[in-house]
Amino acid sequence: MKRPSVLIVGAGATGLSVGYHLALGGADITFLVRPGRASALQSRPPLYCYDDAALKPFDGYKVVEGTDELAGESFRFVLVTLDGHASRTDESVAMLRGLGDAIRGTDAHVIMCAFGMGVRQHYLDALGVPDDRLSHGFVGTLVHQTAADLPVNAPTDPARLARASVAYKHPANKGGFRLESGNAEAAKRFAELYNRSGVSRCLLMSRGLDEIFSDSGSPVYMAGAIAGWPDFTTLVADKELWRLACRAQGEIMALPKNGLRGKLMARLLGPRATAKVHLTMEREMLPLDYQAFNRFHHGGKVHAQDVEGLRTCLTEGRRHGRPMTALATLLERLDAREAADHRSATAHG
Repeated sequence: MKRPSVLIVGAGATGLSVGYHLALGGADITFLVRPGRASALQSRPPLYCYDDAALKPFDGYKVVEGTDELAGESFRFVLVTLDGHASRTDESVAMLRGLGDAIRGTDAHVIMCAFGMGVRQHYLDALGVPDDRLSHGFVGTLVHQTAADLPVNAPTDPARLARASVAYKHPANKGGFRLESGNAEAAKRFAELYNRSGVSRCLLMSRGLDEIFSDSGSPVYMAGAIAGWPDFTTLVADKELWRLACRAQGEIMALPKNGLRGKLMARLLGPRATAKVHLTMEREMLPLDYQAFNRFHHGGKVHAQDVEGLRTCLTEGRRHGRPMTALATLLERLDAREAADHRSATAHG
């Protein structure tokens, strides 16, 4: 029986971790990377798993550096790991157009990992594929490049960690990937393939829920940035800032496009319930430092995506006559914090 083929655009932390688990499930993996990037993957470094402090060898995949090398190839799924900000650069738009040309005559289903209001339509336009061939998904693990230099807590093995390219930690439910099920058949097929790994699970959610969570997750992380990334016990204790972030979260959830479900979620996920979610994550993700990871990821790697998404939500709310007071205040405080950090860095430079 022919092994299912999966193309993954990007061989960073997300691409390698998802590719590893798909390969465990029996998939043939091809990575599409930027020109000149393929040589960095020649050594096939392993992944480090915080769950059992073990190295996970990952080999046997193919690497290409351009969409022109995909001619004649057939893929069951195409996973694009670019974030929402990176997806809109001229280089990425050209790549997405070339990718669309390569897969348009096939039955490949595309899964985008980008976040942000309007990013779905951006992908549909750039790829030139119909709506039912595009889904949104994202990693449920916390995964990072080992070069990120995060704190190393016992029982993490620092020597093994240093040998790996990326490291990952599963939540308690082993949900290593999350996928919206707007296209139920494609979602089911991907989940079945991913779940064959036996060590990680693909969790499905409705497209409506996925869109609400995708738009509303950032205010809490921006509160962390404003406060200097303390642990969540300390952050939650700053009641004024925490309540501001949770009100901003609620304003986004309650946007008209999210309907009654969004209004209900805004009421349910207030300061206390949201604190419980993140305090639980902080505990479950040990020995990986949850807030140190957030500082690296939301404070750096995807910060532009997060801020762009919040500003788009602000515009969307005001377009519908919503004042969006909490979100506007949160963004103003974030701008002030970043300006102060920039002045401090310049003064000490």
